[in-house]
Amino acid sequence: MAGHVYHEMTGASMNGRTNAWLDLAALPPVGPYLFDPRPAMVFRGDGSAILWANAAALAFLGEPDIGALLDRRFARTGPLAIHLARLAKALPTDHDRVELLRFSFGVTQSVLAAACRSLALGGSGRAVLV
Repeated sequence: MAGHVYHEMTGASMNGRTNAWLDLAALPPVGPYLFDPRPAMVFRGDGSAILWANAAALAFLGEPDIGALLDRRFARTGPLAIHLARLAKALPTDHDRVELLRFSFGVTQSVLAAACRSLALGGSGRAVLV
């Protein structure tokens, strides 16, 4: 398989998306949340997708595995994506700030307080750690 590396211990196929997930996990603001029992996610700067998440986030969002979560898309016109896009530009990169985020679960919406931080990615890319 071109572009894929098979991992002997886990049986997982590693591709560019897996490498990006590992690169994000290695960032100092993100790494401590890898095994945290609280959900933690890194959203794209436009709020339309999740780039990284821990196991607690999978359970929180009801996804069976990380691949399904990374494939999930959020409407850019939805309240969460609009708020995250604004936060990507406005949040500090050197410390967390508590923000109220509106998550939709089908017809149910929940407003939750979350520690958020902007992340500067390669080039001019931005992301939001939630």
